[in-house]
Amino acid sequence: MPIVYTPSLDNRMELGGSPVSLTGIFDERQEEVTILSAGSEGMGAVIPRLVLEIRISDLGFDPMAGDEVTISGLNYRVREVRTDGAGMAVLHLARGEDPFAF
Repeated sequence: MPIVYTPSLDNRMELGGSPVSLTGIFDERQEEVTILSAGSEGMGAVIPRLVLEIRISDLGFDPMAGDEVTISGLNYRVREVRTDGAGMAVLHLARGEDPFAF
């Protein structure tokens, strides 16, 4: 799917916030987490997580938390970056309207 990736000026001033067009795989994955509570071992829960998988070489620089992504006209903020050591990165995203995303 075509996306526009814009590096954050706070992270990398030298890139000047210049957007980069590339292709990635956008998905909503289910992730199992443990919710801790006082006096017990916690409770399992499944939460949705928006992710974008990209090839780092297509981007031309390392993605970072705080960067922005536009997919199908909707804006997202990169919350976390996980690389696989083989040139791919999975970006955990937050929707632009999420008050906790920025």
